[in-house]
Amino acid sequence: MGSDRAAPRVTRDELWAMTPDVLKETLPFVPWKIERLWALELPVRHIAVQELEWSFDLPLWQLNGERFQVTPRQVRDDPQRFPDHHRRVMASDLAYAIHLVEHRGRLVVLDGFHRLLKADIEGRTAIDAMVLSHADLDSICV
Repeated sequence: MGSDRAAPRVTRDELWAMTPDVLKETLPFVPWKIERLWALELPVRHIAVQELEWSFDLPLWQLNGERFQVTPRQVRDDPQRFPDHHRRVMASDLAYAIHLVEHRGRLVVLDGFHRLLKADIEGRTAIDAMVLSHADLDSICV
């Protein structure tokens, strides 16, 4: 069983070099600030969990201090193998909307993968989300 100890700090260039191609092709890799994202006042929409379920196959999370090793689907399907991630998912608060942006023709999660997975585990069909425009994304970039 792996632990979820923190991965060592790396530069943006080092992070980009180690990022799997599937993530580079899927997620918008722009430097943005979480505090700016949370400060945005956007309307909340209900988005079907099924519309975002494709992202459960992305290697988003670390294992034993190594980045990009665990997918949300692996955590959902085998929580005993990934107890730290499962605990974090189940502790996430669905009262807070996730943040999405359209990227390469589909909605992608900027913030809220743990909440999205929790909604799926709980059998919810929809999740509250704020959808950023490209101008909104630009406004949170550094």
